[in-house]
Amino acid sequence: MDLRKRRMLGAGMAACLSVLGGCAGMSGYEPVSVNVSDLRMGTAGVFEQQYFVKLRVQNPTDRDIAMKGLVFDLELNGKHFARGTTGQAVVIPRFGSEVVEVETLSTLTGILRQLGSVTGGAEPMKSFEYRIKGKLYRTGMGGAIPFDDRGDVALGGPAENPAPASK
Repeated sequence: MDLRKRRMLGAGMAACLSVLGGCAGMSGYEPVSVNVSDLRMGTAGVFEQQYFVKLRVQNPTDRDIAMKGLVFDLELNGKHFARGTTGQAVVIPRFGSEVVEVETLSTLTGILRQLGSVTGGAEPMKSFEYRIKGKLYRTGMGGAIPFDDRGDVALGGPAENPAPASK
């Protein structure tokens, strides 16, 4: 290969690497916080139950997040309970939050696991812990933002979120 072709090949590779580096920088994100705000029963069959979960999505960045969808798994007391998805488009304002209602589905197995947790102790349950883990999908070339949050819900009361860990 002559010197001219080598230089062109080198310049082409450098251009490709800089474009890829720019794309990698665009996918950077700060984690969002997603917390369970409310949970209510929809329809219930023997093998599948439908719930409506209100999620509070908090944006800790100085830019609006244009959300085009959300997928998540919900655990209660350390056991898988339900899976939810939404294609609802919402703009979460910078340093702000929005509440999104999402249909979730649970199976007979998920309900039986929860009944085992509730009836397994000597004392009646006063609260339960939840974990919500999933991805928030942004419009455009933003990609997905993973999230993994936990909280406690007092029975007969609103959800409580643990205090953030000090850094």
